[in-house]
Amino acid sequence: MSQEFIKEMEQALLQQKRELLERLAKEDEDFRSLLSEKTIKDSIDSATDEIAFKKMQMNATKEANRLQAIDNALARIHNNVYGRCLKCGKKIPEDRLRAIPYAVLCVECKSGEERPGLKKSRA
Repeated sequence: MSQEFIKEMEQALLQQKRELLERLAKEDEDFRSLLSEKTIKDSIDSATDEIAFKKMQMNATKEANRLQAIDNALARIHNNVYGRCLKCGKKIPEDRLRAIPYAVLCVECKSGEERPGLKKSRA
């Protein structure tokens, strides 16, 4: 994997991180707004607010996990191990890394993970 490609991926990861942090900050503002608007409401309004609250929580958790994956990928770049499958050690194809710069598994290992019944490991 060329240094040029790794630099390109580092820049892509940093851009994704900036966008994600901006989105999380906006969602935090929305969350605070929702909490400050809490008053006595009828049951339908309360249920709607509860659904919105749960949705915001789920999105925040998902975004936090993605942020951690991006930070981990940046650490792998700095430790000179970026682009290697964490399961089998093979090179992750550049096309996969362009699509998902924080990918940790090669296509084969990811496919096996998504269909665990197809491949059985030997003890």
